[in-house]
Amino acid sequence: MDVQQIIAEIKRYEKLLAGVLSHFTKDREGIHIGKGDDPLLRQYVQELIDLFNDALGQNNYSAQIRGDFNEGVSHFLGSPSYKSVENILTVVRAALTRFERNPEMLTKKKAEESLRKKQDIFVIHGRDEAKWRELKDILKSEFRLNPIVLLEQPNAGCNTVIEKFEHYAQTCSYAIAVFTPDDEVTASEECYLQSRPNVIYELGWFCGKLGRSGAMLLLKEGTSLFSDFGGIITKRFAQNISEKVVDIKKDLVAAGILDDM
Repeated sequence: MDVQQIIAEIKRYEKLLAGVLSHFTKDREGIHIGKGDDPLLRQYVQELIDLFNDALGQNNYSAQIRGDFNEGVSHFLGSPSYKSVENILTVVRAALTRFERNPEMLTKKKAEESLRKKQDIFVIHGRDEAKWRELKDILKSEFRLNPIVLLEQPNAGCNTVIEKFEHYAQTCSYAIAVFTPDDEVTASEECYLQSRPNVIYELGWFCGKLGRSGAMLLLKEGTSLFSDFGGIITKRFAQNISEKVVDIKKDLVAAGILDDM
């Protein structure tokens, strides 16, 4: 959709939400959503979240809408509250005003996506040089892709490591993180091995930027995994990444990075 179509869609949902709000009824026990409007509201909320995500990528509007809806439901025994619908409508109207004033906001995501090169794959790694070099070689020789390893790139005028990371990361269409047991952590008298903090941060950044489907995690046995990364495609290997070449290829094909040949 172009900018005007997106704005028109948001206006349509504004009217639909206003209609739901107008159907609330009041009795001695309180204010209740109109008959049949509950499932419709749930549908509108999900469609709005998808609309904002598709138009903007990661954004605060979707989070606010979801938060207002969930809060309204939890406080009113599973039925959406009047206040929650009112709050969602306020968010939609605020977004609409902002987009009409600054329509370029709706073209920013497409501009960023056009900068990304399909073949550029960001390699996230820790201290185990042998493993990231193995992955780099697999991506180049087996799949004809262009692995981006941060420490091999020029600074490009960046003053900090984070600036350099973001500079190169935003041009990549996919990320593969190699989790190796680099750091020993002791917590509550329990000792375990985990990946380096930079690896965890960079993987989280890509999940936020591209979604969980835009990243893959290669986990070496013996490395603890945070529960927050449970929804990311994970391949466990014993000694060498080459053990999972076939599985890696399948998921790169599924992600649209490789052609199915």
